[in-house]
Amino acid sequence: MTTGNAEVITEKSGAVLRLTMSAPQTKNALTNEMYRTMIAALEDAAQDSAIRVVLLRGAGGIFTSGNDVNSFAKAIKTGDLAAANFLKAIIAFPKPIVAQVEALAIGIGTTMLLHCDLIYAAEGTRFQMPFVNLGLVPEAGASYLVPQMVGQAKAAELILLGRMFDAGEAQEMGFINTVVPAGDVAQAAEAAVEALSKRAPVAMAKSKALLRASLTGTLMDRVDEELVEFSAGVRSPEFAEAYTAFAEKREPKF
Repeated sequence: MTTGNAEVITEKSGAVLRLTMSAPQTKNALTNEMYRTMIAALEDAAQDSAIRVVLLRGAGGIFTSGNDVNSFAKAIKTGDLAAANFLKAIIAFPKPIVAQVEALAIGIGTTMLLHCDLIYAAEGTRFQMPFVNLGLVPEAGASYLVPQMVGQAKAAELILLGRMFDAGEAQEMGFINTVVPAGDVAQAAEAAVEALSKRAPVAMAKSKALLRASLTGTLMDRVDEELVEFSAGVRSPEFAEAYTAFAEKREPKF
């Protein structure tokens, strides 16, 4: 069964929910409505005993370029918390999430992967957490999880410099599971989904909870702390300059 809106395709097939971000004109940049569709799908799948695993991917050979600029600007003005609520939904999701990542995983496209269980990336995929570049702090608990994952020094490099890193470096750091040729990434992700769909569902959910227990002890507190600082940041002169410079295609002057 396929549902969703034009920009997020939700497909239930057997024990699998496939969530496909599909806004090719913006490289699958995420809007508030897309977040709300994915939240509803995850909440429904969490309660649906027939669903055992979720596959998260982007259409057109691109994962996501991050937040849609226009939708993000509107969220700032209206206080729309769709992005924050999506992050909390993916963090709380009790079943395995497999991510099929291609081409770009920028901003929340990278940080949402911190809350996926198996991540398969195509060769040439570029990742980035550019929050400081925009006068903001990271979100999704990245300031809590990334140092645990890659070490304090490397985390500072990725977050404070906000530089891009490729799939090979991501695998070396333990950020993702496997790098595969671009033409094979869908097959690799689907193979993992197929295997997970056949596992004992209760044992799998309990095992995921145990694996995540050491990560989530104070994770939600950190997510909330980041949200406070992020919200303050979007009202700051630094973000205003970064946003204007981005729109004008120039270097910001802080």
